[in-house]
Amino acid sequence: MMTLSDIFRFAGRLAAAHVRYGRVLLSERLFGDAGTRSRRSPVGRHSLYFAGKAVQLCRGTGVEIGSLHKRLPLVASVLYLDVRKTTELREIYRNDERVSHIGQVHLVAPGSRYPFIDDNAFDFVVSSHVLEHTCNPPRQIEEWLRIVRPGGIVYMIVPDKRFCFDRRREVTPLEHFVDEFESDAASITMDHYRDYIVNTNGEDGLVRDTSDAHIESCWRQQGSIHAHTFTADSFRQFLDFFAGRLSYQLVHFDADRLDMHAALRKL
Repeated sequence: MMTLSDIFRFAGRLAAAHVRYGRVLLSERLFGDAGTRSRRSPVGRHSLYFAGKAVQLCRGTGVEIGSLHKRLPLVASVLYLDVRKTTELREIYRNDERVSHIGQVHLVAPGSRYPFIDDNAFDFVVSSHVLEHTCNPPRQIEEWLRIVRPGGIVYMIVPDKRFCFDRRREVTPLEHFVDEFESDAASITMDHYRDYIVNTNGEDGLVRDTSDAHIESCWRQQGSIHAHTFTADSFRQFLDFFAGRLSYQLVHFDADRLDMHAALRKL
């Protein structure tokens, strides 16, 4: 079993490869057709277009959370953290055509806290379509900020509910996030599961079992769902409100239909 020191040495050896890969992508963006080539995504990687400012802001050594089969094209040394081991993820998604693209996981954390990672350990933490799955988004951001150095970046890409299967659901109000933060909520409530399962049923071809028994079963297992919803306005309000409480500066915010990008600099 690899130790954390082994993982860091492994990440260091990958750095040069990441730089070379980033130069190839940058060349494509500069000299290709901006309307098409910049949106093309290599197997197992998001495109530069999707990654947005993350490529510029996430430098040095950091962690990408929950990348699964699609990683961001960062010019950095990156460790990959997920809720399960690589073999377990590949077994869960064995019937998905993208299963072979699930990359090696370096760090495993079933919950939202990372006690095995020291304070101020990394230059950045980045995630794509992860925050909405967490039981307590402000506390999750607090944990991501804990493990980056002062001046480091927490970069998030979060879906706008209006452009995905969440479109029928109500926006999670700011007061709800404040309650979760102050009560230190540590699990997703059954009401969240009911809202998600019932109000996404039939959207984008999804067929859900909306029975009370199934909803309760999902809640007991704490299965992965979009526990919370955002729009561009509500996400910006959320970030502005918690900036003082969590000691960060919002240095980048961009909303392009589905994907909303936010970069927080730790104070």
